[in-house]
Amino acid sequence: MGNKTSVNVVLKEDNLQLDEVVVVGYGTQKKSDVTGSVSSVSADDLKGLATTDAGAALQGKAAGVQILNTSGAPGAGASIRIRGYSSNSGNLGPLLIVDGLKVDNIQYLDPSMIESMEVLKDAASAAIYGAQAGNGVVLITTKNGAVKDGQPKVIYSFKAINQRLGKTPEIFGARDWVRYKELSGYDMKTICEAAGVDYDNLEKHETNWIDQVFEPSWATQHSVIFQDGNEKGNFFTSINYVNNDGIVVGKKDTYQRLSAQLNAEYKLYNWIRVGTNTSIERWKTKSVPHQSAYGSMLTPALLLDPLTPVYWDSVEDFTTDMKTQYDKNPSTILVAPNGKYYATSKFQMDDNGNPLLQLDRIHSSNGGFTVRGTGFMDLMPFKGFIFTSRFSYRISQSNSHNYSEPYYMNGQAKATDYSISASANNNYYYQWENFANYNNDFGKHKVGAMVGMSYTQYKSDNVSASASGTEGAEILKGTGSKFQYLDYVNSASTTTKNIGNVINMSTSLSYFGRVMYAYDNRYNIQFNFRADAFDTSKLPAKKRWGHFPSVSAGWTASNESFVRDHINPDVLSLLKFRASWGRNGNINVLSGYPYAAPIAYNQAWYQYGDNPDLFYGSYPTRMANPDLRWETSEQFDFGIDMRFLNGRLSAGLDYYNKNTKDLLVTITPIPEVYANGTTIVNAGKVNNRGFEMELSWRDRIGDVSYSISGNMSTLRNRVTSLYDDIDRISGSEGGVSGSNNLVSSAFEQGHSIWYFRAYDYVGVDKETGAPQFRNAAGEIVGSSELKTTDMTDIGSAIPRLTYGITLNVAWKGLDLTVFGTGVAGNKIYNVLYRADTPMRNSLRYYMENAWTPDNHNGSMPDMATVAQDRNFWGSSASMFNGAYFKIKQIQLGYTLPAKLTRKAYVKNLRFFVSLDDFFTFTKYPGMDPETATTSSSSGAGYDIGSYPTMKKVTFGATIGF
Repeated sequence: MGNKTSVNVVLKEDNLQLDEVVVVGYGTQKKSDVTGSVSSVSADDLKGLATTDAGAALQGKAAGVQILNTSGAPGAGASIRIRGYSSNSGNLGPLLIVDGLKVDNIQYLDPSMIESMEVLKDAASAAIYGAQAGNGVVLITTKNGAVKDGQPKVIYSFKAINQRLGKTPEIFGARDWVRYKELSGYDMKTICEAAGVDYDNLEKHETNWIDQVFEPSWATQHSVIFQDGNEKGNFFTSINYVNNDGIVVGKKDTYQRLSAQLNAEYKLYNWIRVGTNTSIERWKTKSVPHQSAYGSMLTPALLLDPLTPVYWDSVEDFTTDMKTQYDKNPSTILVAPNGKYYATSKFQMDDNGNPLLQLDRIHSSNGGFTVRGTGFMDLMPFKGFIFTSRFSYRISQSNSHNYSEPYYMNGQAKATDYSISASANNNYYYQWENFANYNNDFGKHKVGAMVGMSYTQYKSDNVSASASGTEGAEILKGTGSKFQYLDYVNSASTTTKNIGNVINMSTSLSYFGRVMYAYDNRYNIQFNFRADAFDTSKLPAKKRWGHFPSVSAGWTASNESFVRDHINPDVLSLLKFRASWGRNGNINVLSGYPYAAPIAYNQAWYQYGDNPDLFYGSYPTRMANPDLRWETSEQFDFGIDMRFLNGRLSAGLDYYNKNTKDLLVTITPIPEVYANGTTIVNAGKVNNRGFEMELSWRDRIGDVSYSISGNMSTLRNRVTSLYDDIDRISGSEGGVSGSNNLVSSAFEQGHSIWYFRAYDYVGVDKETGAPQFRNAAGEIVGSSELKTTDMTDIGSAIPRLTYGITLNVAWKGLDLTVFGTGVAGNKIYNVLYRADTPMRNSLRYYMENAWTPDNHNGSMPDMATVAQDRNFWGSSASMFNGAYFKIKQIQLGYTLPAKLTRKAYVKNLRFFVSLDDFFTFTKYPGMDPETATTSSSSGAGYDIGSYPTMKKVTFGATIGF
């Protein structure tokens, strides 16, 4: 600059966003060339998260992607849904690809190991994966060792996480519970005296079961990264350790994981490059029983009355039937570790007795070891051409151990026999893929082509064994935890042993290709095609080939002269329109020759003619279906990408319409012939459609840089067709096995999949306080007038709206991140209360909003009229708004100045503190609206007592050398 006293600075648009490389199937593309609907999540979006599950890290980061956390227990993996629900089966998750390898889950991937995640949402983007992409595709690229000048080559990160119960359920304390039961018509003073409870001093007897079950705990995470590279090659090594002790008292809900990622690539010559990506995982979990009506330890924490003590000191405290059982067989009355007896309610016959008994009586653990890897070779004989040969594999071994003892608390909460089981599961998967990419520019013309093939094979070899006693007889040769293995099962006549072993194998062969053409950075068009074939374990030989085409086009209108000449690029820097159509399949639900009719050999007796003699006979266990084929989805997508103000403001809009046909449905075709045999048929169609929007703003003001981004998506889900002979497919009554609630989930034409089917509660008769319902004819009737045919669609657990928002601010060495996500339009059905056990604890909501002689405007009826009304509790009165907004993270960090850290040979040092899942905003009065569900697709939205999400305070540090 010499003697100049001023400098003219001209600001130009940052084109880095346009030049970003996006991973697509079997290749990469510049973001400016992408014509499908692809959401990208970078390493910067994932840094600092407390979760150790890559799937959970996607929550709120991409429009059209819903993350389901059906349990907050340590080691519980998140489920991913992309653009709705397209099947009545439980296999609704997307295809997961990590470094080219199809994986069974991404829970093993620590977010710190991820370079980028691409979500292929529309059919055109996902069609290159054909028969396995009907529910979308998630592509993950792990980090490599390419380091920039000044970037650390050794990085150590540490997190200490304090965990505790997040949202507390709004259930009764002792005084309010007694008042509630009195409003329900019970003489609680007499009942309390009979149970040995001082009615005038209830607080002396009060038990807070939530406090008894949950306690604060700690989790720790350690990560070490080694990386380096030059123009010839690089390597990346990451070692991660997780130790999470959950918030249930004791040490029975734990998760430990040791994992490593080893990535390396090397350019042998200018025309050949080789590399490998390998992950190693060792994991172990202990879990507690939940999400069930019986044998659960979380359900009774919500249902046991607050006047039942945790323990009893002596047999004299027992209920009458416990004393009787103690006289018969005292070993079935379990003793707690503190030497006392587990107490149970004298007010009700609870299904589980005591949550701490359910916790202590079951001993369950799972563990495993998995290696996932990819080795590849790239040949580059001339400009623009790359031939890739890639061999990928998964080798896994897992085992489980379970042991439970007989116990007795009451006629419902009991187990008569000892039980022990163990399993060892071994499986491997490998895929060999060869594909060639050619991309080149010819002036204003840009062309690209890809062609390839893939062969996969999967094999599993699983062994299981179990033993149980009869009449409460012992099954082990000794007592204590060291004897709780199959080797110590005795040979008594009262011991029953079972063993099972099965080997499964499946293979597939695929051919695929892509052609892309672009002109003058204005017009883009792309064609994809894939042909898939699976072996006959899934489909008949004549039906096993599937063909999956797609086409997409893009028009970058902002590069047209009539736009550039009239609109300043500082105002509008990008305006791009996209449209696509494609076809995908779903093969995940098929296995075990489902189209065939297996023969039960010599499994029945037959009598021929008048001959009275009986002969062995064989029969088909199900009807054959030689026309069975996989589910197929077709999807249209229309999108707009925009950027304004030199790229500071970005926006993306999409509309999609996805139709899935040939839905796979299990039916009982001819019960008189096939008994309980079922057959799978193609018998339905489902539609998902909605809008997606992504917005972001980034800017700098002096030393302060900041960005704010948000996304939202809507979803309308409908079953549009079912086979003529199928009126409705119904799930379990009560939502979960063991509940006597009348509600059920249903799969029916004209409705959302697995909607809640129950009576429609419309309010209160203001004069009498009695509940009122709407029947099938639209008339307002009382409970006694209801019929089964009056049950109707009262709502769905599927959110109509999902959204997320992220704020990042940095000033000198300080950085702040605030991230939140939420859902709306979904319902939660609380099945905890039962009309046949009206002395259960319940939600305060019903009393706080009840009709009383002094309050005729209550939304809930007079409790005395419905305490034992099964129709009322099996109606929409038990359904709640499931919407919530969670601030998933508030993180404040500080990076020490480099001039200080260099003195200690440290390149950077950052400390941070974070509040994770700390604030929940919801109207749901239960525990955690995010996990108020079961893990079954047909049981979505039923709250039967699930492990809640933990709120966390995280302290962490990262140091680089």
